[in-house]
Amino acid sequence: MERVVLAGGEELAADLVVVATGVRPDVQLARDAGLEVDRAIVVDDELRTSAPGVYAVGECAQHRGTVYGLWAPLLEQAKVAGASLAQEPAAFCGAVPATTLKVAGIDLFSGGRAVAADTDEELLSLDSRRRVYRRLVVRGDRLVGAVLLGDLSEARALRELLASGDIVPEALLAGASAVISDDAVSVPEDPRATICSCMNVERGEITRTIRDRGLTTVAQVSEHTRASTGCGGCRADVAALLALEKARAAEPLVAVRPG
Repeated sequence: MERVVLAGGEELAADLVVVATGVRPDVQLARDAGLEVDRAIVVDDELRTSAPGVYAVGECAQHRGTVYGLWAPLLEQAKVAGASLAQEPAAFCGAVPATTLKVAGIDLFSGGRAVAADTDEELLSLDSRRRVYRRLVVRGDRLVGAVLLGDLSEARALRELLASGDIVPEALLAGASAVISDDAVSVPEDPRATICSCMNVERGEITRTIRDRGLTTVAQVSEHTRASTGCGGCRADVAALLALEKARAAEPLVAVRPG
């Protein structure tokens, strides 16, 4: 029997071991050039390195002790660096890591703290029949971490709560996803609502582009708006907007006779 022996001596049966080591930047060039380097190239809030006129962004940059390996915060870093180079006021104040991906054929959302601290509370739910797992890490009335497996219907709301620090609604604390059907995708009605967090694309922009260009596929929407070209977690939302616009276009026109 294959097994894993933990540091405390506990043994776990296992057929496969996956080691997630994170990002390991190659900073030898920066070190040779005399830049301040820790785990990565140390930068300030404007993404400036220790050398005048030299900026660093992305997986080679270390900001306030953190190296980001996700698309959304790296895109924000690039915007701030560009503004700084153009002598426009801008600052990168850090980001809460959050990503959506598919693992072994199962949809996964993960954001914020991976491990709860002593002062945190954990809300856990598991439905092995539907292959759905949900874990929220809450500190007081604020969300500090979340993991969803199988059902990502709450992913957007959780991502926004992690970013904003707003109070967690009671519906989420009660596990509202349990009453959502497997096929349901809830898209916010506000045209200013962000659909693609990675590229900061709002619902109104996607809807207008679909109508103006007669788009019919997610790939077409991605090409014209860049929505879903980051982590891809909003593809279902984009598909839902396409379906809504298709249904709207199929509705019969009603003639109104002047009174």
